[in-house]
Amino acid sequence: MEIISLTAEEQALVVNADWLYLKNNVLQKVMTLMGQLQQVLEAHPGTKTFPFPGHTLQAGGKISRGERYRELPYIILDYPRFFSRDNIFAFRTMFWWGHYFIATLHLAGEEKEKYSDAIASAWHQLSAHQFQVYLQEDPWHHDLENGNYKLISAIPVLEFKQLIARRSFIKLAKPYSFEEWGKIVPEVVRDYALLLQVLVRTD
Repeated sequence: MEIISLTAEEQALVVNADWLYLKNNVLQKVMTLMGQLQQVLEAHPGTKTFPFPGHTLQAGGKISRGERYRELPYIILDYPRFFSRDNIFAFRTMFWWGHYFIATLHLAGEEKEKYSDAIASAWHQLSAHQFQVYLQEDPWHHDLENGNYKLISAIPVLEFKQLIARRSFIKLAKPYSFEEWGKIVPEVVRDYALLLQVLVRTD
């Protein structure tokens, strides 16, 4: 039978519970922050006037927590959220341990078709605010690593429009540094409001 041994670093860690208490405290604070973010998003004037699909607002928010997104803890707020088999309209804010917060607008199916022209026409506005667009075929990667996203400002206008047109879904995202912790809620809300304005623009 193989002897399972610990490295010196692992041995030092396993006898010290303090780091785990600190980790739990951090995650609880993130849960609270996500609850606050949902409340501010709910109260935003844009939320009250935007033509969300179906029972999006009645569904409320959903906060999910896990330990192993790419082997690291995460917390996700989905609000507003509308998920069906064929259609998606979701604004997702994710905390990913060791990396960043990331806010993502995810549109698929009829919702993608409804707003694709408005998004394709908003290259300048999205570029100026440092949004990134998702490049992969599988829509269920949530991080910026491994070429999942690219800055819209780094994509020529025509190429961006072609990318939006040929996909069955669209994901636009923006990261927020942990160093700006106290600004996370207002910055996410600001960018959420900007995205809603982009979607309803008719020019």
